Amino acid sequence: MQVRLGQCLALGLLVATACGDDSGATPGTGDSTGVATRGGGPAGDDGAADADADTDTDTDTDGTASTGGGSTDGGDATGTDDTGPGQPGMVDVHLVADEDVPGAQRINFAVPLQAGQLSDGTLVRVMHEGAEVPATSRGLAPYGDGSYRSVQIQLDLEVIGSTTVSVAIGGEAGLEGPERIPVQDTLTVPDGSEGPRVWAVLPGDWLAASGIGGPLAPASAVEGTALAAWLSHCDYATWDTAAFLAVADDNGPWLFDRGTALGRAYAITGDLVALRSQYREAAIYGMGITGEGADIVIPVPGASGDAKYHYTQNLAMHYLLTGDDRFRERAEDVAGRMAQLWPSPGYAGGADFWTERHAGFALLAYVHAAAVSDDAAATYLALADEVVVAYLDLMATYPEGYDDPNARCFAHHADAHGEGYGYFGCSPWMSAILADGLEQYAILRGGAQADDARAAIVSLGRILAQQGTDAEGRPLYWMGVGTDQDEVDGYDEHWGESAYVIAMAWHHAAADEPVLRDAADALVAGLAANGQAPHVRSYNWQCRSAVAAPWYLLR
Repeated sequence: MQVRLGQCLALGLLVATACGDDSGATPGTGDSTGVATRGGGPAGDDGAADADADTDTDTDTDGTASTGGGSTDGGDATGTDDTGPGQPGMVDVHLVADEDVPGAQRINFAVPLQAGQLSDGTLVRVMHEGAEVPATSRGLAPYGDGSYRSVQIQLDLEVIGSTTVSVAIGGEAGLEGPERIPVQDTLTVPDGSEGPRVWAVLPGDWLAASGIGGPLAPASAVEGTALAAWLSHCDYATWDTAAFLAVADDNGPWLFDRGTALGRAYAITGDLVALRSQYREAAIYGMGITGEGADIVIPVPGASGDAKYHYTQNLAMHYLLTGDDRFRERAEDVAGRMAQLWPSPGYAGGADFWTERHAGFALLAYVHAAAVSDDAAATYLALADEVVVAYLDLMATYPEGYDDPNARCFAHHADAHGEGYGYFGCSPWMSAILADGLEQYAILRGGAQADDARAAIVSLGRILAQQGTDAEGRPLYWMGVGTDQDEVDGYDEHWGESAYVIAMAWHHAAADEPVLRDAADALVAGLAANGQAPHVRSYNWQCRSAVAAPWYLLR
């Protein structure tokens, strides 16, 4: 493995403050350019081979406001009253008590926001049954422009059964509320594994528009269309926390960042069932971590030294949904640990260990830690810059002699992937994780680096559209590059990932490429007709990245 952080400036792709500066300076401003897009776009191991090989046969202390930066605008959809960035907004929040407790009790939640929507965390008002309720608020994790990614709210209210409050974002400051208390004091148990005493449920339209889960189309935008395939396929009610806990003694069901898959389900639907699982499992993962800093130990059985189980995205998302600073700090810890486990992200050829999954989760770890960090955003962004440089170098280099400059994947030898196929290729379905990371990086980073990341996504989508399916149109399990060999997939659990990558490529291509759109549509149809998710791990890998595909295909 080749590229190391000390080489970053020599490669000419990092801003000076991002190369080892731990000052917490705000990185990036996001961009609205990138590779030219139609209809708009987001602004803004230990090194061992995978033992499980994923053959698809399983049955299985609150603190001050943060100063991290970068834009993560997930799209141009708007909130419940059709307001957008820079304008006041109003969102209804449905409060549901797990147990009826007479009298007022402290309620805590956070409202994710679009870039530019709120720059003063005190400009929040809460209404209940026609009257204003005193509330305390603070902004969380600024974007690059200084506006907040989310606003945390606390208020005292009696909730018997359920009720609704309306939250006005921007405009005027509301009635002064109670002194803010630690989030853990509002939970059923302090670690959050049973959730809060009162659930706060936000609408899917608002959540999806906020960008908290990246570019996502809400359920309301896809119902009744072919893109609704994901709504039925990603059955979070079946593969919920109870299903996970039944098999959690094995590390396989922890794979692919379940917390993010569940968080995205919630962001698309605004459904309490999805929120319950997201909340509980983010807590099980985040609060189950022991140790401090980069010496932390994750709670996944037997996986403390395995990079592919180290995730920050679900922790950052939970922080932005709750204001619980413990999750922000754990996101930073996991990113630091990832840097130890994936210290040299380049590929030296041959059997030098490298997979798209490890590469993608390392990039996602750094991006989401940078987005919410209060004191080390530049450090994590520098790590993200470093790995992107390494990944794009791999894409441009391997296999040697393959000379199509416009349609390439992250080709590496099967020996590097822990597979015995004996030739160069790539994993179409694992590529979805890396493409997800590149998109999240582009949103955070902006500028020329965003352009480069999205150009790589376009190139990846093109080669999958051209070579990534078998004679019957089914996505391949392993796609040979520079050879006529491929590995067919005997299962129907990877339609969505290839559809997602190709959809991204179609969206980001500088000019319309109907071949990409046709290939994506065919894979979406295959998902609807044939897709299966027979166990927890299958739900995880199919429903964490690929559920974003509709956003790209709607534009």
